Amino acid sequence: MKIAMKSNSNPSGFTIVELLVVIVVIGILAVITIVSYIGVAQRAAIASLQSDLNNGANQLKMYQVENGNYPTSLDCSATPAANSICLKASAGDNFSYYSFNNLSSPQTFGLADSNGSTLYLVTDSTSPSLIVNHSGLLGPLTPAIIASGSGPYTIAISADGTSLYTANDNDNDISMYSRNTSTGILTPLGTPTITTGHQPYGIAISPDGTSLYTSNCANSKIYMYSRNTSTGALAPLAPPTITTGLCSLAITVSADGTSVYAVSLPTTIYMYSRNTSTGALTALATPTIATAGAPNSIAVSADGKSVYCTNSTSNNINMYSRNTSTGALAALATPTIASGTGPNGITISADGTSVYAVNFGDNTISMYSRNTSTGALTALATPTIASGLGPGSIAISADGKSLYAANQNSNTISMYSRNTSTGALTALDIPTIATGVVPYNVAISADGTSLYAVNANDNTISMYSRN
Repeated sequence: MKIAMKSNSNPSGFTIVELLVVIVVIGILAVITIVSYIGVAQRAAIASLQSDLNNGANQLKMYQVENGNYPTSLDCSATPAANSICLKASAGDNFSYYSFNNLSSPQTFGLADSNGSTLYLVTDSTSPSLIVNHSGLLGPLTPAIIASGSGPYTIAISADGTSLYTANDNDNDISMYSRNTSTGILTPLGTPTITTGHQPYGIAISPDGTSLYTSNCANSKIYMYSRNTSTGALAPLAPPTITTGLCSLAITVSADGTSVYAVSLPTTIYMYSRNTSTGALTALATPTIATAGAPNSIAVSADGKSVYCTNSTSNNINMYSRNTSTGALAALATPTIASGTGPNGITISADGTSVYAVNFGDNTISMYSRNTSTGALTALATPTIASGLGPGSIAISADGKSLYAANQNSNTISMYSRNTSTGALTALDIPTIATGVVPYNVAISADGTSLYAVNANDNTISMYSRN
């Protein structure tokens, strides 16, 4: 007898549709779990930041009661200990301290605490508040200052970032420092200074790092030095000087290293060719070109096609095209563009699309777009932005995202983010940071990690790290 077997018309297992449904459900649950975890982690980080800030603020306020002022920096190694204070942050949190002792009455402080991309700030009169616009924010190094010569007027950093130099107006010399490219800290060289001309107001380093030049107001000369690219030490060329105009206030070197330009009172730019092997300068066949009233700062575009100088008494900027073969300048068809009152420092973005000038007389920064073909400038739709009091110098980061202005009359640096598409500036949520007394000039390292300001009235250099 044969027994018939019944076929199974409903085999066990899942269909493809059922499997897809299960996968989708698991995915949804995973997303919910991850989002919940991230939310918990973020809340925990924020709670840690706020707790650290509250504790740190209380310690700073106790310090102020005991010492009569807030510390100028956070330094665990200070001797005696009363000279500073050390705050301990939780794991993952990092303090940045902002001393406003020179700027306000009564004295105050800002204490920022960061964790990843989250940043909170507290002052002596506020609760912790979230800081959103903080890319490019400066924080003082430890130590925050280093001594310079007497009356440091201007500053320059080598392109390789290993050396920094200041021209000291009262000492008629150059201070020479090595720079730690990891920490940004400066250290004077074994022979810390070298003599230069009387009242050195301008300083510039060639892009290849082999030459340094100072322009001097009192003796109408440019001093020329070779630079040891290993040690940073300077040595005078032979001959050591070349003649320039009356009271040269600023000097610059073209990006290709073949040209040097110096502005001189009352209305002149002096033009030189540079021997890229020796560093020696030679006046061009037509050695000068006219400017408007009282030129005091000059800049060359990275593409080498344009030169701009600010004119402090005529309240405008001269615009020149540059012959990239000879270095000769020629005024544009429209030779000037209006600025604010008393324009001083000027800078150009590395991409060449923007130019900025600080206006000492009306406490603003003028903002321009640059035609990269013709070099002509056009004021932005909102042509200026407020700065601190008496801005005299300006610097832009190589990545084009940050701009800084040194304010001589308020002892601060104003900090801005830059829209790399439009060139427009926006003040950071923490808009300023304290400097020493009368910061004449400011410079940023090529790697964008450090910024320095020379303080003419207390003979120091302020040192900052950059977010």
